[in-house]
Amino acid sequence: MKTDSALVMKIKSFMPSLSNTEKKIAEYILSHLRDVINLSITDLAERSKVSDASIVRFCKRLGMQGYQELKVMIAQDIVSPIESIHEAISENDSVNDILAKVFSSTIHSLQYTLRIIDIAQFEQAVLAIDKAERVNIYACGNSAAIALDMQHKLMRLNINATAYSDSHMQCIASTHLKPGDVCVAISHSGSSRDIVDAATLAKEAGATVICMTNIGRSPLSDLADLRLDTASKETSYHIVALSSRIAQYTIVDGLYTALAVHRKIHLSDRKNIIEKALAKKKY
Repeated sequence: MKTDSALVMKIKSFMPSLSNTEKKIAEYILSHLRDVINLSITDLAERSKVSDASIVRFCKRLGMQGYQELKVMIAQDIVSPIESIHEAISENDSVNDILAKVFSSTIHSLQYTLRIIDIAQFEQAVLAIDKAERVNIYACGNSAAIALDMQHKLMRLNINATAYSDSHMQCIASTHLKPGDVCVAISHSGSSRDIVDAATLAKEAGATVICMTNIGRSPLSDLADLRLDTASKETSYHIVALSSRIAQYTIVDGLYTALAVHRKIHLSDRKNIIEKALAKKKY
């Protein structure tokens, strides 16, 4: 079955925060995806009953340079839609059905995340972490494990990184940051008060704030300097955001690998050094 494209998901996620004018544009685009490809900016403005300038502002709101980029993204989604059986899990599903749907949901999330992530911001995040004297990673609840995984990977590259899941420790740690340092704030919703508070303190201290959240506007994404978005649709049986968590793990893996390449660290050589240091820990 076909599911919403990455672009459609992004537009829908922005809906609650759009102005009335922007909602007119979004609603027309969502209802006439194939038509929009062949419309000029003036045509779309007339059909949406808004101005040309409003179309440009709407595109920039979505993180695009302009209307042409929007049309290109729509064309790409129509030409190469992602097929998925991403469906809600029901009580009548067999174990085989459940397993297939969980795998499909994860694949779906990874494919869409790759489509919507801003590569320019990803590259800036790599450079910021590479240059930072200190990297603080903040998360709580289900996201805490991702923060620890990131700390572990950055330590392997000799990067001074510390993960904090306690809200008091996060705030204290933020007061020690300075310009050039990095704060990575992880929250699926982007609305965790503790994470937003700690990230705000980090920004006030002059640190670069990088957020990892699901697509859409949120208090955390609004204050962040750099955004590494995931795209996932959670089903009613996802008590925790499973597919988005795996997408965030994958972004961490991408940062780790890009940093290793940027630092000209051969991963196998680094692995040998670390394995030698840990040799006595194994039977």
